[in-house]
Amino acid sequence: MSILVNWLESLHEEMKVSSRCVRERNRKATCGFCVQTCKQNAFEIKDHLLILDTNKCTMCGECMLACPLSAIEGVLSNRVFDGGSLVFNYNYVPSIKELLIYKKRGMTSIQVSQQPLSKEWKTVVSQSNDYLQMLDEDSIEVVQKVKEEVLSRRAFFGSFQKEGKQLAKSMAPAAWKMKQDDWKITRYYPDYQFFTVQLNKEKCTLCQACFALCPENVFQIKNNKLVIQNEKCVNCTSCTDVCPENTIEIILDVKSIKDSQENVHLKACIVCEHPFYTFNVENEKCPVCANRDSDWLSPY
Repeated sequence: MSILVNWLESLHEEMKVSSRCVRERNRKATCGFCVQTCKQNAFEIKDHLLILDTNKCTMCGECMLACPLSAIEGVLSNRVFDGGSLVFNYNYVPSIKELLIYKKRGMTSIQVSQQPLSKEWKTVVSQSNDYLQMLDEDSIEVVQKVKEEVLSRRAFFGSFQKEGKQLAKSMAPAAWKMKQDDWKITRYYPDYQFFTVQLNKEKCTLCQACFALCPENVFQIKNNKLVIQNEKCVNCTSCTDVCPENTIEIILDVKSIKDSQENVHLKACIVCEHPFYTFNVENEKCPVCANRDSDWLSPY
């Protein structure tokens, strides 16, 4: 890898929290994956919103990887690739999610030179390969770096000049910034699900609060069936946070797509006359009227 490319990869913009953060749209959101991951304590929850202190941020990028919705923008400047290999570095440990995404982006191996893989790296690579087997993908190998040939002085500057011209034509600082959803794992494995959303029908009132606040549109009603599209779930916890009946549970469950479907009934509320869906055909009141305090003055 040339000096020019290494230098360009060291350039980066400040991290920032985008409007895709669940805390921007859901006042009840409890998501804090970035806060838990950041070793510099650069994140703060203020008035329910996520605030990033750029003075504390070291641009390590771990928060980008941890966010289930890819809502934190920036550049992972300390990751180095050599062809299809991620170069081993003692200064960080990749996550399983990170390696699974790299695999779909063309990475095939982890490259080591004089230093062997650390225990932490070995564990993550082994666990990632377990998931790749479930996803019907080839394993990530660990390979030894091949000694590079020494370029002549003329060849070195010729290569430098050629790359410089190409980059000058096509590259801008923004091109090194991760695109929207690049760290959302569901976009890379569309035939599989990573989580199963379980719903307790006995407690659920089908108020549809989860429908409104799920950023991935996991919940839908089609042909009098509640369809839970598990393959879209990224475990952002929006549904569990907003559910007034605490009927939803998200379970890590890597497997081929298996949507959940439950029969529902379309009724007309005997109080407000508005249409509503219910699991129980005997229900006569919509969730709003059923939960309204009887001492309150009815608007109907």
